Amino acid sequence: MGKSERAICQFEGNDRPSETVLEAVATVEETEPWNLQPPLYGSLDPDALDSLLMSETPPEQVAFAYLGHDVTVGCDGHVIVE
Repeated sequence: MGKSERAICQFEGNDRPSETVLEAVATVEETEPWNLQPPLYGSLDPDALDSLLMSETPPEQVAFAYLGHDVTVGCDGHVIVE
């Protein structure tokens, strides 16, 4: 079975956006979040991502590459991994 091409997840309330990113990427990679190599912090500061998106005035979206995937995180809580 091949890997998924796309995953869409949602974070809400006190959920950490960075954890939702890991879940979405793991879905595409068909593995568990803790098995992703290199870890997210090797490409991006997860705490900075969380702070930015959980601020009072978050950007409309943040986009970055991780493990060869385009990741888009919206201030509306959507995480898209392609």
